[in-house]
Amino acid sequence: MRKMKKALGVMLSICLGVSTLTGCGGASAKEDTIKIGVSNMVTGPLAAGGIRMKQAITLAFEEINESGGVLDGKKLKMVLVDDTGTPTGAINAVNKILGEQVAAVIGPHTSPMSSATQELFRKSGVPFVTAATSPKLLESNNPYFFRISVSDGAVGPAMVDFAKEKFGAKKIAALYDTDDYGLAADNATKVYCGENGVEYYSEGFTTGDKDLTSQLSKLKNWGADVVFDFSHDAEAALIVRQLDELGMGDIPHIGPNALAQSQTYDLCDAKQLQGTYASTDFYADETNEEMKKFLDKFKERWDVDVERYAAMYYTAAYLVADAINRAGSDDPEKIRQALSETSDFQAIFGNLNCSEQGELNTNLYILEFDGEKGMSIAQ
Repeated sequence: MRKMKKALGVMLSICLGVSTLTGCGGASAKEDTIKIGVSNMVTGPLAAGGIRMKQAITLAFEEINESGGVLDGKKLKMVLVDDTGTPTGAINAVNKILGEQVAAVIGPHTSPMSSATQELFRKSGVPFVTAATSPKLLESNNPYFFRISVSDGAVGPAMVDFAKEKFGAKKIAALYDTDDYGLAADNATKVYCGENGVEYYSEGFTTGDKDLTSQLSKLKNWGADVVFDFSHDAEAALIVRQLDELGMGDIPHIGPNALAQSQTYDLCDAKQLQGTYASTDFYADETNEEMKKFLDKFKERWDVDVERYAAMYYTAAYLVADAINRAGSDDPEKIRQALSETSDFQAIFGNLNCSEQGELNTNLYILEFDGEKGMSIAQ
């Protein structure tokens, strides 16, 4: 009798365990969630942006799930892994995420991280949406790559045109990070200057450098009319501070999209920022009704203001959900196809249309800082 009870108990345990997947009677149980991977900078030099990225996707998923989810009631579930803001960390994170059988991935964020993981996505057949900006990312011709931001192939030339029109610039100098993003942005700007009769000189630096006065002094001695920089958060703030320390505040400075984010400009004094410009594909336009709703929701949910990371990845989350619904499936290949067919998707910062290379965003602004860390559209 004891043996029979034991055997019966084992069978019951097995039946209960299997029932969570297929049902004890053999009928398939309905999956009620769809996993979406998120490669996020939980730690490392970009952790502040990683927080906004996570908050934005969390908010979007909450809204989507509360309004009925996708595919007639399935909920989106975030599978988030720390990529440490580095290429090696991104490879490790993406490998872990892909092992979870996700339908799509949001991130990784930077160009070096996206470049390092391109082949992982191609081989796995899983689409990913990123706000990485390097034009070199297109060289892989990866059909699983989708960009929610504006390529630096467009940003650099726009900065040059603005510098010429606003300041009559004939000599433009730049500081650039020697990672994939900075190198590509520097090269695109150099080529455009050469094609438009503008002299160009640039100096590189490495992510994490704490002193850029040597490079900035070289730009000054060269006689730059305008200074550009292609940098990430910490170095963008450092450049603003050291331009002021070197007495170069009278030289117009146009920084990257990182400079227009609160976690960056809060590292500078308002006086140091006054008259500085930032090129970006996001502007918190409170006169736009849809944008204002998002700004208010984000502030209410997290008690912080929206910046670029938040806007980009909130949009990415809704874009993925839209693609799943249009695909009528959680199959990654069908979702990839749907993303590639995106047309007139109404994002908070304007309509998105997917190009043949996975480019979705064409919105670009030059913002000017006032003396109180406020920004307005200069172009």
